Amino acid sequence: MTMTRPLLINEVINNKELCEIFLCAPQGGMRKSNRTNTLTLISDKSKLYDNKAVNEIYHYTGMGQNGEQKMSRQNLTLAQSNSNGVEVHFFEVLKKKEYTYRGLVELAGDPYQEQQKDKDGLLRLVWVFPLRLKDSKAKLTKIQSISNVVNELKEEFRALQQVENFPMTDTEKERMVKARIGQGKFKKLLIERECKCALCGVTDPRVLIASHIKPWSVSTNEERLDKNNGLLLCPNHDALFDKHLISFDVHGKIVISQTLDEVTRTFLNVHDELQVKLTEEQLSYMVGHYRNSI
Repeated sequence: MTMTRPLLINEVINNKELCEIFLCAPQGGMRKSNRTNTLTLISDKSKLYDNKAVNEIYHYTGMGQNGEQKMSRQNLTLAQSNSNGVEVHFFEVLKKKEYTYRGLVELAGDPYQEQQKDKDGLLRLVWVFPLRLKDSKAKLTKIQSISNVVNELKEEFRALQQVENFPMTDTEKERMVKARIGQGKFKKLLIERECKCALCGVTDPRVLIASHIKPWSVSTNEERLDKNNGLLLCPNHDALFDKHLISFDVHGKIVISQTLDEVTRTFLNVHDELQVKLTEEQLSYMVGHYRNSI
């Protein structure tokens, strides 16, 4: 017996569905199921392990959060997966509680050891497994290390800070900042997380706008760098959000300004049934935006 139903590449499911499909345990990054003869690998970019993709090869850190990892249990199953008949399925978690299916993977080389920090911040030896996707149409998210991302954001931030010293009006400065954010690392981080307008689903990255939930002008330096203070929107919805003509309540349900007439609402594609998915971190920023909505 294999998985209880097929999955489409890039299909997003929750943890309960994952367990039902693979008949596996509900926790852990490496989930072995004897009933379906599968090993499910989950790469959560918010977690401890330093997983990374290099030239279409995904370097996946093995199981074990404390002390040196051993070549046993799921680590051994994965190491022998090219010959033991176990199907290895790969998921990425780019958004909390959402598991994106990338397909079947296979070993692209021999497992190797390197030093990484454990749960307590102590250096230890871990096993790393080079993996490649079997389906050539599937793609892995190329996740940079947290330190590289932070450094890129800081460089971008320093360049944006210089705009504040330019001899121009506040409106012109804000317009220039927004234009630069639209081409920078902040937008790329939001696209990695969402890939579409949070409200209407437009997917063309050329027109998507990286909007700060708490405005840049009143955010602290840390808030300006925080991707949780960001929302990816199409131009129409970004303009409405930026002017506080739309906002979202604690459930992500749209709140529309009473000053927008029905013709404008229809033209700009806003109605009372619209809703967005917000993380707890995004909600902490959205509360302030909601309070200031018109």
